[in-house]
Amino acid sequence: MSYFKPLNSFENNLNIIRVSIDENGNLLKPSRNQLPTSFQSSRINDPITGNEIIQIEYPFVYNLSDIPSVFVETLSDSSVMYVSSKTSSTVNISSSNGTFSNIDVAIIGTQPNGPVFAVSNRGWKYSSKKKDAMNNVGYVFDNLIYSDMLVGINTDNPTFNLTTAGNICFVPNEIPNTSIDSMDLLNNYLNIIDINTASNTTISLPEASNNGQLLNITIGNVNVQNTYVIIDTNSNILNNVSNRVLQNKGDTISLCSYNNQWLITGYNVQTTPTLINPAVRYNSINASTFSFNSVANGLLTVLNLDANLTVNMPEADPYNGYIVEMVVGNVGQFGNIGNITYYSANLLIGNIITNQQSIKLSNISDKIKLLGTLNGWLVI
Repeated sequence: MSYFKPLNSFENNLNIIRVSIDENGNLLKPSRNQLPTSFQSSRINDPITGNEIIQIEYPFVYNLSDIPSVFVETLSDSSVMYVSSKTSSTVNISSSNGTFSNIDVAIIGTQPNGPVFAVSNRGWKYSSKKKDAMNNVGYVFDNLIYSDMLVGINTDNPTFNLTTAGNICFVPNEIPNTSIDSMDLLNNYLNIIDINTASNTTISLPEASNNGQLLNITIGNVNVQNTYVIIDTNSNILNNVSNRVLQNKGDTISLCSYNNQWLITGYNVQTTPTLINPAVRYNSINASTFSFNSVANGLLTVLNLDANLTVNMPEADPYNGYIVEMVVGNVGQFGNIGNITYYSANLLIGNIITNQQSIKLSNISDKIKLLGTLNGWLVI
């Protein structure tokens, strides 16, 4: 038994049964496991004519409304055997002279099921009116490109839109945030959202029915500033994370379906930078009012030594990766002897990774730069 279908055929699947049968109706070739389970052959008396015939039965193989073509070839010139009658499930083979011999038989007919290429492959077509093949009624009047062949992956039909633009690619689904339909998101790979209203939009994702489906949501345009699209991570999302916020052009979240839920595979957003007053490029503080938080903001600290100061750097663990940079800007005046003015103040820094217990800064322009690590502060 084999399937046959020309690549560009308009026909359904053609099923071919090819067998060799001896003069008594017994199967010679192929082995029975190569034939339909319903196949039988025998030599009997025809109940209508009373003459001997070889009868072959193959119920449930071909369409009931079709009668297959049957070809008989005898292996002996002494007998002439021919098809005397046939139906969609049986064929009777008679002998013109009453002599039977071994024969080869080919039965070819349409079959209602078979390989996935059962639907004719006639290429891609454009149509503005196409019959509704799913319901076999009515017409679809939208302009569309379609194929008679089923082109879905692991399914009959695609689960998201396709387009042909030189290469096969995905059609972006561009929608305003005022009319987001979660099921519409499910049917499209790339969803581009335009923010058009001042009210925030929360998206609850639908159940992911097809494992391995990819889903992307991207902000395409922002017509109303300070408005958010919020991805509700409590709705069918596996990751144990807080809600994801998309606000700026190009903000994107990527997801993949798994066990009827979604895994976040990518989350890229533009962070709004903290603007610094152009007139303030550094911290300027006095030793007498020093606090560590005032120098741990990433700016250069100009420290005026109006008093002696000892700074023991805090445990670096909560400040892992922080950079602290300090430079002495001024040294306070502590007295005059004769015509000489003396300046004297020291900055001692402890809890750092060096061969000495502390570093002392005492002159204008003395500076130090430190990096917080898990083991302490490193002088860089």
